[in-house]
Parts: sequence; structure tokens; C-alpha cells
Amino acid sequence: MKITDNNFDGIHLFSGGLDSLISYFVLKDLGFNPLPVYFETPFFPSEKAKDIAEKNGIKLFVENIFNDYLAILKNPVYGYGKNLNPCIDCKAFMINKAIDIVLKNGLKYVSTGEVFNQRPMSQTFQGMKKIEKLLKRKDILVRPLSEEILKGRFERNNIFKDKKFLSIEGRKREIQLELAKKYNIKYFSSPSGGCLLTYKEYSQKIKILLDFNIKDEKYFKMVKHCRLLKFDNSLAFVGRDKEDNEILLNLSDKDIVYQIIDKKGPVGIFLGNDEKDFHNFLKKMLFYSKRDETHPHLIKKIGDGA
Repeated sequence: MKITDNNFDGIHLFSGGLDSLISYFVLKDLGFNPLPVYFETPFFPSEKAKDIAEKNGIKLFVENIFNDYLAILKNPVYGYGKNLNPCIDCKAFMINKAIDIVLKNGLKYVSTGEVFNQRPMSQTFQGMKKIEKLLKRKDILVRPLSEEILKGRFERNNIFKDKKFLSIEGRKREIQLELAKKYNIKYFSSPSGGCLLTYKEYSQKIKILLDFNIKDEKYFKMVKHCRLLKFDNSLAFVGRDKEDNEILLNLSDKDIVYQIIDKKGPVGIFLGNDEKDFHNFLKKMLFYSKRDETHPHLIKKIGDGA
């Protein structure tokens, strides 16, 4: 990312959550001018963050990191959380992405909205140490909400030396809610639920895509909105209702799309070349549309893959 506005002095990793918003305004109070950036993938889309930023008068910059993120998702150094969420590696990856922007544009720091001991995997002292082991630069990272607690425990640049940050710790949010009033923050996202990889059913679908070495981003978007069918050597995406069907059609791009002739049923996309799998896919399409599974002629192509 090339920054054309010379007024910014650092990158703030923006999520749309209350901690992220407060830390942004704390930095502004201390005389810094951070550029708020949201790194986007299908696992954490940007729509909600963009809406919250706009409602709070913040101009947000969004960068898609999906292609690079797949490598982290497939083989995280510190493993996964309860589902397919590589929390420690994910945080380090995003900070490193921000560090790249800082170094390429002659900026000074990267900031996050992390709160010490708020999250059990990535925000304990041990978790933060693991994150910093993966960073390209440790000294330019600052966590404004807990930096007074963390000072002396982590290597820091002199630009932070004389600044009075906050000393928030743990899961209680009374201090943040008071600061929200101070900064007139009226809109923010809930403290959980931002990453789809923390959800069991979604993670199971993503694991299947990874096992089949799927790399196209659109399929990772599709699985949020449809059934994912796994055959011996193939995959299929099948809509569950009208809304699903419309989303699949919008994302289909060059895929061949199949639909019941009278349009009373799902649309489906088949990935693979196995004839037996394809026949089973057609049977599933008929089953979900409550048709006789022995009549594949009731299904037509509505996309030619061109």
C-alpha cells in the first residue's frame, strides 16, 4: 500500500470494535496521526468495519490480504484455537503487513487495540511474546490501551518514551465505556464474533476447501451462504434458498452453474471432473428440490463457464 497523504505518521489496525476505536482516539490525543487500516479476507469481511468507521467520522483504508493469508491458515506456527482460528499467527501476520506499510512509506509505528489479558490465547503476556517472536520489527509496535502495563516488558522505540498511554487490563469494559463517552463513540461492533473461523460449522467447510487445495477467494465466500457437498474427488456448492441462489450466481463468475428447469429449487456449482461424483451431484440437486432423483434431465446449465 502506497500512502499519498504525508500527514500520517503510523498505521493503526482497525477492527471496528470499541477497543480499536478508543486506541485510535487515544493516539490522536497524544499527538499522533495514525492511518486506520482494515485487512480483509472472506473470514473477516470489511463491510461492518467500514460502516462503523464512517459513522464515527473515520476514513478507513481497506486492503485485501486473502492470497497471503492462506499460507498462514494452512500451517500456523502456533496452531489453532478451538476451531480453525490461528489467533496468534493471524495477529502477527496482520502486524507484519502493517509493518511493511510503515517501512515502505517512512512511517514510525504500528498500533493495535489489544488489551492485556483480555483474550486467553493472544493477549496474555505469553501470547504477546509469541506474537512478537514472529514480527519483522518489535520496537515500532504499540498497544495504547495497555502500554503502561507493558512498558519495560517489550522492546519499544523512543517515540513512545514520554507518552502517557493507558493501563487497561482484563475483560471488564467499564473504563472503555467511559472513554467511549469521552470520545463520543456511539457506534462499535460487539467484542466477539468478528472472525468466521471461530465458528465450528464454517471452519469445517473451510477445512474441506483447504484439503482440496482450493485457492480462489470466491469459493471461500460461497461457503458462508450455501451447502458444501464433498464427494470422493469433487466438491459442489448448492444454494439453500432464494437468497443463497442469488449469492452463488453473483459469485459464480466463469463457473458452470446448474439449476432445475422450472427454477423451483437450488442452483449448484460443481468443481471436478469425476463422472460418478457429477452424477451424485445431480441426484443431490434433485433431492433438495424434492424431485425424482432418477430424472437428471430436469437440470439445466445456466452458465457456460466462459
